[in-house]
Parts: sequence; C-alpha cells; structure tokens
Amino acid sequence: MSSEPVAAIVLAGGRGRRMRRDKPLLPFRGRTLIEALIEQIRPCFAAILVSAGDRRKLAFLGLPIVVDETPGRGPLPAILTALRASPCRVNFVLACDIPVVDLSFVRRILARTRGNEIVVPRYRDGKFEPLFAAYDRSIVPVIEKQLAAGDLRISSLFAVCRTAFVPMDGQEWFRNLNTIEEYHAYIESRKGRDA
Repeated sequence: MSSEPVAAIVLAGGRGRRMRRDKPLLPFRGRTLIEALIEQIRPCFAAILVSAGDRRKLAFLGLPIVVDETPGRGPLPAILTALRASPCRVNFVLACDIPVVDLSFVRRILARTRGNEIVVPRYRDGKFEPLFAAYDRSIVPVIEKQLAAGDLRISSLFAVCRTAFVPMDGQEWFRNLNTIEEYHAYIESRKGRDA
C-alpha cells in the first residue's frame, strides 16, 4: 500500500440512462448505494471526494463534491476535474455503482502506485476496469492534452503513462450495477446476507 496519503474519488455524475434512476441514491443495506460504498472504503483513504453533476443532490454526504466541468462527456473529464481538486498525489477512482468493495484488492492496487502513474485491473481477455483504478495527479496535463484532441477513452492513457496492470480475473465480489434489472437481481441474490 502507498505509504503516503491517498484520496478516493467516487464518480457519481453519470446520467444513469440505463438505470432510469439516480444510481447513487438507490437503496442498499438500509441506506443509499453511495453511502454504503463510502462507509466501506472510508478506512483506506485520507480524503474522499465525490464527482457529481449536481452538488445539491449529494450534499447530504457531508463530503467535498467536485462538479464535473464538462458534464455528459463520460468519465474521463470527470476524473480530470476531480484530480485537479484532490489534495493527494495518489487517487483511487471508483464508480458509485459498485455495491461491495474488497479492501484487500484495493490495497493490492495501491501497492503498485510507487513508480507508476496508473494502476488498473485487467482481465485475461484484455478488458480493463478503469473506474476501479489508481491515478497519479501528475497525469493531469496528459489528460488535458488527450481531451483537447477529442479522445475520451481512458484506455488511451495507458500507452502514454507509466501503467501497471493488476489481474482482475477471479474477483467474484466485483459487480457494477448498470441497469435496473442488474440492480434488482443483485439485491435479490443478497437476501439474507445484508442486514
């Protein structure tokens, strides 16, 4: 794990078109999904920032809300805005629709941040989880240049930044809930396990 303070950046500004509801505010374990997520990750981080499109909706969290400067363009501009606002060099970015987080896996990612600018989980088939990854604040100019060129893909950064990959296969706990059907199926699957 990184020996210096690390910030978490929770991305909660997506439009949620497929979910048809505000993802962060979905009920989970007797609170909202974003509250349950923050409660789980709080022990790992020196600071937690929330990236959102509307500050008022999430003000109840009592955390710094970073409003995306260019909403509707996907997660990379939101990551850029949050990195600029972060008090820490190392930042762990995660989406608000991940209901359960394995902190040991988070620590495994953070342990690779020394000497790397990005640490991202990768599956054997070559796919990535860029919204559950570590980013160094020093890459802000790289992101700015890429966005100015019209490239919104997070994966484009991997070739131009010092990037380490952590194997993701076998992480059965990992889910992100993109549709209302996935959400209901997940809640049903956890009946009896969640208080």
